[in-house]
Amino acid sequence: MKWFLGLLLVVALVLGALFAVGTFLLPNSLEVTRTLTVERPRAAVFAMVNDLKIAKEWSPYYARDPDADYTFSGDAGEGQTMRWVSDVREVGSGRMSIVDSVPNEEVQSILEMGERATLNADMILRAVEGGTAVAWTVTAECGEGWINVPCRYMNLILRGMVEKELDSGLGRLKTLAEQLPNVNFEALNPQFDEIAPQMFVYSTVETSLENLAEMERAEAMGINQVRDFMTQYQLTPAGALTRVVTSYENNRISFRVGYPYSGATPLSVVGVQVGETPSGQAMHVLVEGDRANIQAAYAQMNAYMQAHRIAGREGGLPWEVLHQQGSADGAVPTRIEIFMPLQ
Repeated sequence: MKWFLGLLLVVALVLGALFAVGTFLLPNSLEVTRTLTVERPRAAVFAMVNDLKIAKEWSPYYARDPDADYTFSGDAGEGQTMRWVSDVREVGSGRMSIVDSVPNEEVQSILEMGERATLNADMILRAVEGGTAVAWTVTAECGEGWINVPCRYMNLILRGMVEKELDSGLGRLKTLAEQLPNVNFEALNPQFDEIAPQMFVYSTVETSLENLAEMERAEAMGINQVRDFMTQYQLTPAGALTRVVTSYENNRISFRVGYPYSGATPLSVVGVQVGETPSGQAMHVLVEGDRANIQAAYAQMNAYMQAHRIAGREGGLPWEVLHQQGSADGAVPTRIEIFMPLQ
């Protein structure tokens, strides 16, 4: 009996020591931060972090079980939620919710791992030379009551595991982001609308992409054809000058240029063509400047669509609406609205 009492005393002393160490020496919270530089502009990285439908692709849990069942609610950004259920024990089931989002700078979220744990995550993006510095921090607080001390000891084990998970996720994020175009679209302000068709009288122009003066001369000839036709048949312009790009090939461009119009369609059409302007769901941006600005805007729009996983309409043709013709000396900038047709 004495040996048993002695054993109980030893156990009680050990447990008391562990309790004291856990209470007074071990932290009540877990905080892990991992960093990495992605060689892409900050806006591209933010697009992959701020939308959980995209973030799923670089999640360390998705890497373990790509066949898990995922469901999503809400649009990208604050309020969006992702739930998953997996037969893989390490993945299990859980929910992730974005609770705050600062465009191109920070995304805060809560990760609920079923009954196992609740973690707070904060991803901060900072533009640096050559790319984006990403800092991913995960924190957790131990609850009150009897679970507090065991939780503090568990944090010692979890720290290494969380570090590996964060490193895995950041590595996948870097790999996927660096497959995107290296184009900075942070200043882009796209709008998304359903565009109605209009009757359209136009001339088809094919010219060289390498000679801006020749392109402008060819376009002017096409516009004069359209204007003469509209005058002859008393057609009233119902909108701004519109260009519809039909092809780029071998440093040559083909496009339709003309005006939406109102009035009866002429019985005879010679030298020009009559149809409808492009229509349907479209992403569009307003560009101010010269031809170089317009070309840059096309590159930014394409990069934006790829980063945000926005699908263009198969066979859809981009088009431009000229709101203001710039002056030759550049004192008056050209204002053009570019439209990209979407699925």
